[in-house]
Amino acid sequence: MKERIYGTECEYALCYQSEDKETMSQLEGEDLLEYQKGLTTYLLCSLRDKGCPLAGEFLGNGGRFYMDRGGHPEYATPECRSVRDLVAHEKAGDRIVQELVEVARLLMVQQGGSRSLHIFKNNVDLYGNTYGGHENYLITPWAMKQIRKIIPFLVTRQIFTGTGKVMTRWDPGDVVYQLSQRADFIDRVLTDRTSKERGIINTRKREIPREGQNIRFHIILGDCNMSEYAIGLKIGTTGLVLRLLEAGALNGIPGLSSPVQALKSISRSFNGPLRVEERKQRYTALEIQSMYLEKVQRFFSAHQASGEEDEILQLWASTLENLKKLKLSSKTWELEEDPKDLKRRIDWILKLWILNRFIKKNGIDWGDMRLKSLDLKYHDLDPETGLFERCQALDLVDRMLDEEEIRRAQSAPPRGTRAWTRGMIIRNTMDKNVEVRIEDWEKINIRAQRHPGNIHFFDRHIRMVNALGIKLEDPFQTDNLSVLKKVEHFVEIWS
Repeated sequence: MKERIYGTECEYALCYQSEDKETMSQLEGEDLLEYQKGLTTYLLCSLRDKGCPLAGEFLGNGGRFYMDRGGHPEYATPECRSVRDLVAHEKAGDRIVQELVEVARLLMVQQGGSRSLHIFKNNVDLYGNTYGGHENYLITPWAMKQIRKIIPFLVTRQIFTGTGKVMTRWDPGDVVYQLSQRADFIDRVLTDRTSKERGIINTRKREIPREGQNIRFHIILGDCNMSEYAIGLKIGTTGLVLRLLEAGALNGIPGLSSPVQALKSISRSFNGPLRVEERKQRYTALEIQSMYLEKVQRFFSAHQASGEEDEILQLWASTLENLKKLKLSSKTWELEEDPKDLKRRIDWILKLWILNRFIKKNGIDWGDMRLKSLDLKYHDLDPETGLFERCQALDLVDRMLDEEEIRRAQSAPPRGTRAWTRGMIIRNTMDKNVEVRIEDWEKINIRAQRHPGNIHFFDRHIRMVNALGIKLEDPFQTDNLSVLKKVEHFVEIWS
């Protein structure tokens, strides 16, 4: 597939401290779940207070915002046809939820509470609970049957996609820092579950594909990145490897003897050796990534790459080359050399740099619990208190996007997929005398809230037409003006 649909889902963490200093840490089990749901409800109410165009859980930018089963607020991007659009819409989701938090703070104050509500884009809380950052790619059915060939790539890509994690005294082993927040929670290669069992790849089929139809490839092992470049690398390189897989050009790369164990080992040791199947030698994560890169480079030496594919390929190559020059202390995780300033683009390196500076400044060791607090603050989306946000404001990180792209993605759907039609219907029917219901990503129902005065309500013909159903089965569906005209006509009749 030269063309692909991308999408991500991010579960955010909310934390609130009341005036009497009561926090979520004092709650357990069902009480904690209900508390989380209560906080998320404030955000859902804030959507209405802000006057955001929405239909149920779907927003005017084509994305979806809702409460997941664990009580976490979750934002799913609309279907995107380019990596750049995907990055813009994921970052737009961050902005949307932070703006909702600011509105929710005002609601809490009006009800006698405090303003101490914060939202975090991370994957593990202070008490060892995890929540996901999922990726979706449209792939061919044939490629899905060959999907194990991509496992070593997914396991090792954390060297540039990890967001970093400070270990605590009660964590097993003597490791003080990890590359990935999610690695320790993955216990399967393939699974159809997302909570009790967590796999590298989720195989649950949400719908039965029609004959010849492309299907969703769902990855659940990744971290939720703060860096725009890290998001772009994660999605873009995975898309490149999938293209080779679909072309039957992904052969000759050794499989890992224990992918789940390798995932955890890499997270704890950046340059540690990994066992591979049927071979005596071992490879590092960087070496395995280089094998995939070489395959992709060879493929595109014989096939035309798009401008975006070429850009991602060059970024991948330079990132791996610069990672070879990175020097870390294997025991103390001191960042000894970062000659190419990778901290400007890779989350786990920037976070490590911040932690190293704090350790040196305060003369402490990795057992100091303030480091865990800094770890969490890195993911705070508040521009006043979030460490990544402050680094970005101080021009300490590289940007893939400009601010206008993110602002536009907060309200406008991406072009070239069914998300545009969905988003425009929501936007165009806002404040009209119709009710828009979106059951899922494919179906839209529009109902008139009252009938025109000059037509008898019990007329059989009118009972048939006072509702309009729209199906968006093709995710590649381009901007559908005919559907918008049909909706516009329906609204005119029933307004």
